[in-house]
Amino acid sequence: TLVAGISLDADHETTPLLAPGPARLAVSLLEAIDEMDYLSAPDSRRVALIALESGRISRARELLLQSHASVPGDDTTLRILEHTAILSGDVYDRRRWLDERLSLNPDEPQLLRAHAHLLATMGDEDAHKDIMRLEALGLDTPADRSLLSGLRQRAGARSEALEAIESALEEDPTRSDDWCARGEILFALEEKGKALESVDKCLEIDRQNGMAWAIRAKVLSESHGRSSEALKAAIHAVALDAGGTELVMLKSDLLEASGELVKSDESLAKSLAKHSSDGHLRAAIASRRLLEGRHTEAWDVLNSAPEGVIHPDLHVVEGRMHLANADRLRDGTGDTDKNLLVDAAESFEAALEMDRESGIAWLGLARVQRLLGKSVEAVETLTRARRLLPDEDPSAAAESALLCLDKGDLEGATQHIDAASIRGEGAIVSYVRGNIAANQGHLKSAQSHFDEAINIDPTHVRARLNRASIHMASGNAQGALDDANVLLELAPGLALAKVRRAEANMMLTNWDSAKADLEQIVEAAPHHHHALTQLAACYISMERPEKAEAPLNEALRLAPEHTDAWHQRGLLYLDWGREDAAMNDFEAAVRCDGNHLDARLHIAAIHHEAGRFVEASGAWKGVLAIEPEHAVARRRREECDMALATM
Repeated sequence: TLVAGISLDADHETTPLLAPGPARLAVSLLEAIDEMDYLSAPDSRRVALIALESGRISRARELLLQSHASVPGDDTTLRILEHTAILSGDVYDRRRWLDERLSLNPDEPQLLRAHAHLLATMGDEDAHKDIMRLEALGLDTPADRSLLSGLRQRAGARSEALEAIESALEEDPTRSDDWCARGEILFALEEKGKALESVDKCLEIDRQNGMAWAIRAKVLSESHGRSSEALKAAIHAVALDAGGTELVMLKSDLLEASGELVKSDESLAKSLAKHSSDGHLRAAIASRRLLEGRHTEAWDVLNSAPEGVIHPDLHVVEGRMHLANADRLRDGTGDTDKNLLVDAAESFEAALEMDRESGIAWLGLARVQRLLGKSVEAVETLTRARRLLPDEDPSAAAESALLCLDKGDLEGATQHIDAASIRGEGAIVSYVRGNIAANQGHLKSAQSHFDEAINIDPTHVRARLNRASIHMASGNAQGALDDANVLLELAPGLALAKVRRAEANMMLTNWDSAKADLEQIVEAAPHHHHALTQLAACYISMERPEKAEAPLNEALRLAPEHTDAWHQRGLLYLDWGREDAAMNDFEAAVRCDGNHLDARLHIAAIHHEAGRFVEASGAWKGVLAIEPEHAVARRRREECDMALATM
């Protein structure tokens, strides 16, 4: 009760804690009572503050640890514990409490700054990560950037390091590790010829130096005509467990380049079996399988990880797998697509919980947010990704271009994809350029870009899907059908490709084939209002109109703003002679889409045939507002004017 007057959020900076009289009494009791383990966490902290104020640091720390054990995640307790560590001059204890505070608030600028300076004074190379996080948040200051510059200089002062190692080699040229270290520094300095000479010197002394073999493999893999030597070096390095994931993947690449595809796969499998707990390696192999379009094998690699194996890259690859899965199972309704993206978002967020500086995880999350229509969040996330990804990586610029496209900003999209292309052309660059051209109405240019994307990556689902749409818009139904069939070979569950195939078959008057696909889509996704509408169109064209009304009614129940469903049902009612009902549906179509030319033509024709020339004249004007050179509308408008003039 004596300390109950101290505020719950009081800390070492709160003064005074108590009035002079109660404060003296509290200190007296503190000296008299040794055991206080019966105190609650808040009271332990209050008494600790009394101890701290009176200079009893050890006693204060004991009470704070007692409070922390009861309530581990309390930032106020952690903040005071950090202060006691500062007073004691214990940098390791201070780091412990700062680490815990950062785990609670990973984006708190002052904590990041304090952590960076502490690690810098301790000589810990991880200090730069805190400044990088501040940079990613857009909160770095000139002082922060100065600290980062110093840290980088300290970590990358290769010229000074080279002088020191060469001085050591002059004194004792028999030290193989020094020759290897010299080669590593020279390789980092892009002095590849000298690096090769240095590691060869190392290998003359010690043939079992794995890092020397690794550097030799990397140098030779970039030298024209020396891939077989590079492969031999990579085999030695991997056998000696040197070079990590990079060398395992390089060995596989070199085997594949030499035509040994089976051995390439076996090499990865063998390394994974040997290092089954290496999350980074497992993620790299799964990513390779994903890029090769071998999705089942990629999942197998991820799912076979031993219990307890964790790595942010595993979550990133899992997120990319979920995105690829979403690409292959989309039906275009939005509902199905949203559900498919939830798992991807969770994977990227799990990666970021482990590593807040993972640029690729931020990029993946930005893509999910864009696909879910959360453009404001996507912009912020993408900004963070760009700050963390290497300058030469074009993926962030390409994603920025796609985000601009979604917002209708064609100029911004063009600027971003131009920036991406400077860093190298690829399937993604051609794909985005195709989307920009399509949005500008340049169908030939769009098709050309999609052709390029598919030539580079024949498994690019979205490029082929968009090319099918371009074929449809250009009247090339057979081209659309061919692309849809390839898509369904690549991704048998891609309902959107099945929709395109049905539409292409409808254009080719293959009604039975179209109907079969549409029925399968509706069975799998009863909420697919577009498929329901197209199914009704098939029934009408197959002269089975009695089966068309039910799917149209359901489509309109699901999506009252779906223009094509109103138009199709209007045509159905017109065919049945129910002109009033048809007129209502055509007018509803125009309310949904004022530029729906066919609906306006039917409205005008119905009024015209009924002799309602005032209404018909207005309706024909509506047609001409959309298509000023429409010959029938112009002629009928003149007929209305003549009829009205003689009335």
